[in-house]
Amino acid sequence: MKEPQMLQAKAYEHLIGLIKDGKLKEGEFYSLNKMAQDIGVSRTPFRDAVLRLEQERYIDVFPSKGFTLHKMTEADIIGTYQIRNALEIYCFKQLSRQLNTERGQTYYKKLTGKVDSQVEIMRTTHDNEDFARKDYEFHRSVVQFVGNEAMLEIYRRFMYRIFWQTVTSFSREGRMEETVKEHVRMLEMIKDGKLRDLETLIDHHMNVAQKINLDLI
Repeated sequence: MKEPQMLQAKAYEHLIGLIKDGKLKEGEFYSLNKMAQDIGVSRTPFRDAVLRLEQERYIDVFPSKGFTLHKMTEADIIGTYQIRNALEIYCFKQLSRQLNTERGQTYYKKLTGKVDSQVEIMRTTHDNEDFARKDYEFHRSVVQFVGNEAMLEIYRRFMYRIFWQTVTSFSREGRMEETVKEHVRMLEMIKDGKLRDLETLIDHHMNVAQKINLDLI
């Protein structure tokens, strides 16, 4: 990889890390020059990284002011859940069809472990962020199962955009419990090969999450 591309990648990963870790505040402007200096990257590759993040709807750029976190819109949320729905229905069905393979069994156990972790969080700390991370890991794992890196990258990109809203959504009374019940039912349907019922449940699961997120903006 040529040096400008490496520097752009460095800047991009740095900014994505700040966004994922909740270190950038909504409504606050950040200077391109200062941030580039802070991580030891020249302005041009840093600007290119910022423009890429703007295209991906993570941030908004304002000439002479800098950039700020992108404020999620109704279109953003609906688009994200449309992508999730399409990808996850396909991936869940593939897992069910290949459940008797070694890889299928490995990923089924991984999903079961994520649900067990959610139950433990619900039973003890009731921490929204910890629960949301296990929720993300549950859904990401089924996309990982398919082994399509391009698909997984699309999924990660869209999920990061709404992660903190997902955290907030689990503060709604009963939402953790609803989520665990639906995850358990998904696992049962995967095991039983009930693909039509599985598709219906995933669609419902996504629609409820989408509505909650829309209510938050």
